[in-house]
Amino acid sequence: MKQETLKEIGKGLINFANIVGGLSIINGFFGQSHNIPQGLITGIVIYFVFVLYIAGAVLINKGADK
Repeated sequence: MKQETLKEIGKGLINFANIVGGLSIINGFFGQSHNIPQGLITGIVIYFVFVLYIAGAVLINKGADK
């Protein structure tokens, strides 16, 4: 892939992580409660956001190096 493509995909992953994090906070305040424990949901969201941020940063750096 080209440099700019990798950079834009990395930016998109970081933006997607922001959206997931924001929507999970909003859902925590206004959403319905489910049978899954709140701590498990929080852990999954934190892990997902962390992985997306790392993947986005790696792709941005890979696009900048070429």
